[in-house]
Amino acid sequence: MDEAARLRREEFDAFRALARFKLDGLMREKAITDIDAAEQRALSMIENHRKALEELSRRRDEAQHRLNEAEAQKHKRSQDLAQVLEALDKLRRRTDDRIKDDPGWQAAEAAAEGARKVAANADKKASLSEKDLEEKRRPYENDPLFMYLWKKKHGQAADKSSYLVRYLDGMVARLIDFAGARVNYAMLCEIPLRLREHANEKQRDAEASQERVVILERKALVGDGVEPIEAQAATATASVEAAADVVAKITKELSQIEADRQQAVGAGYDAIYTGAVESLARELTQRDLQRLYQEALRTPPKEDDEIIVSIIKTREALKKVDAEVGQVRTQIREAAQRRSELEGARDRARNSGLDNPVGNFGNAEDVIGQVIGGIIRGALRGNDLDRVLRDNYRYPAPRADPDFGGWERGSSFPNPWGRAGSADKGNGADWRTGGSFFMPSCPPGESGDVTGQDK
Repeated sequence: MDEAARLRREEFDAFRALARFKLDGLMREKAITDIDAAEQRALSMIENHRKALEELSRRRDEAQHRLNEAEAQKHKRSQDLAQVLEALDKLRRRTDDRIKDDPGWQAAEAAAEGARKVAANADKKASLSEKDLEEKRRPYENDPLFMYLWKKKHGQAADKSSYLVRYLDGMVARLIDFAGARVNYAMLCEIPLRLREHANEKQRDAEASQERVVILERKALVGDGVEPIEAQAATATASVEAAADVVAKITKELSQIEADRQQAVGAGYDAIYTGAVESLARELTQRDLQRLYQEALRTPPKEDDEIIVSIIKTREALKKVDAEVGQVRTQIREAAQRRSELEGARDRARNSGLDNPVGNFGNAEDVIGQVIGGIIRGALRGNDLDRVLRDNYRYPAPRADPDFGGWERGSSFPNPWGRAGSADKGNGADWRTGGSFFMPSCPPGESGDVTGQDK
C-alpha cells in the first residue's frame, strides 16, 4: 500500500510537471491547484486507512500478548488443581481400602446391596406390567360403546345424566356386559399403578440404604483428614474457573479485533482504495490534462519526453503493485482462515474437556504437530485436528471409587459445563434402578375402584 501511494505521488508529480511545461499563467496555476487537491484527498484516504489498519494490528498484538499470559496463568492453576486432586484421590483410595474391613460398613453395604436388588426386581415387575397394560387395554379402548360408558362413569354416583339417559345407557350396558368389563378394565389399569408405587417405594428404600453407606464413608474420610484437602481443591477449582473466564473474555475480544481487521483488509480496503483511485482518475481525466497528455504523446519536443516516459512507467509499476497488493490480501485472508481453523479446534477441545491437565495425549505429540503443520499449510482442516485430539486423549481412571463418600461431595477439574464434580459422574448412579419412570395411564373414568360398586 505504501508503494502504491508513492507511485501515485510520482504520477501526480509528472502531471504537475507536464502542466508547467505546456501551460502558462492562470491556466497552469488552476491545473496544478486541482491536481494538488485531488492528490491530497486520495492520499489522505489511503493514509488514514493504513493508520487504522496499523491500529487494529497493534490492538491485536496487544490482545494476543495478554491472551498468552492468561493462558499461561490458567495452565499453572490447572496444574496446581491437578496436584490437589491427585492427593484427594490417593486419600480416598486409602480410606476406601481401610473401611472395607469395618464390620459396620460391611453390614450397611450388604443391606444396600439387598435393597438395590429388591428395587431392581420391583422396577422390572412394574415395567412388565406397564408393557402388558399397553397391549391388553386396546380391545377396551377400541370399543366406542365401552369407552362412552366408562368416561361417563356409568353406574356410579358421579354419573349426573338424566333419568332417561341413564335408562338408555343401562340398556347399552347390559347389551355389552359393561359391568364385568368395567371391573376387568379398572383392575388392568390399577395393577401397574400399584406395582409402580411399590417400585418407587423400594427405590427410596435403596437410596436410603445407600445414603447410610455414604454417611459411614464420609465419616471415615473426615477422620482421615479429607476436609482440608477438599477446601484446597475448592479454592483451586475457583481459581481455575476464574482464569478460564479471563481467557474466554480475551479470546472473544481478540476474535472481534481480528474480524474488524479482516474487514479492513477486505471490504474496507476495497471501499477506501477504490474511492481514492476513482478520485484520482476523475481529476487526471479532466479535459485539459488529458489533452496535454495526448498532445505530449504526439509532439516531437524532447523536453516533455521524459515526463511522458515517467507517467507510462509509473502506470505500469502501479499495475504490478496493485496485483501484488491483491495477492498479499489473499494471503492474509487465507492465513486468517487457517488461524480460525486452529482456534476452532482449540475451542472445541476445551469444550470437550481435553484441557484437563490430569489427562494426556500419550505418544501422539508428533502426530498432533504434523496435523497442525498441515492446517497452517492449508492442506488439512480443523476437524482433522479434532479427530486426532479426540482419538488420542487419555484420561487416567481414578484409583478411588468415584461413588465413595458420595460423588456430589467430591471435587474435580471443572468440566465443560461449568461444574466441578467427580471424574466420572456417570458412574455415581449405577446402583440406581432408573430414577423417574414412564407410566401409561388409563383414560379418566375410574380411580382405585376395582369392585365396581358405588361408594
